[in-house]
Amino acid sequence: MRKLSLAATAFFLTIICAGGADQKQIQELYRRGLEGDKTAVEQCIGALESALQEEPGNQLARVYLGSAYTLRSRDMGFGPTKLRVLKQGAAVMNEAVAAAPDNPKVRLARALTTSALPGILGYAAESRKDFEQLAEIAQRAPEKFGRGDLQIVFYNAGEAAQKSGHRARATELWQEALRHPVDDTLTQKTKAALARKP
Repeated sequence: MRKLSLAATAFFLTIICAGGADQKQIQELYRRGLEGDKTAVEQCIGALESALQEEPGNQLARVYLGSAYTLRSRDMGFGPTKLRVLKQGAAVMNEAVAAAPDNPKVRLARALTTSALPGILGYAAESRKDFEQLAEIAQRAPEKFGRGDLQIVFYNAGEAAQKSGHRARATELWQEALRHPVDDTLTQKTKAALARKP
């Protein structure tokens, strides 16, 4: 799994599922897991599994559990178990999106996770599709997104459009991302994307 951008990491840390102390514990474990702490990944998985036992319909917890499984896979040595755990994570994220297809936070968590996976694994098309759908939702109903989410969605949707060969659409999406500046690093990346020659 490639390293997520600071903006993507911030997104993950602001919306993780459970309430109160559990939320803070899960956020901290997930943050440490993103930074490479293998023990924190395992503890995060345990905490998310517990949250889902208490609240089985919590699709945000489910999508983060799937994402945490991909972190577990990242930490394993090469071999069939690594791929099996990665596929398990993808399947759990897919279950969450299928159960809550209109929840943009669930779809965004999957999109950010799959976009960080190596391209050879074949999740790039799904990630691009998620970002395209998220951009459409964001243009129709921006109130469904939290502070900073719109910048992340429009930037990544622009990248997806660019990779699909739609430079004009990419430019439109990146310009929209600049209308929602929250993360300075992402703002600079967006400006750099706009300055790139087609």
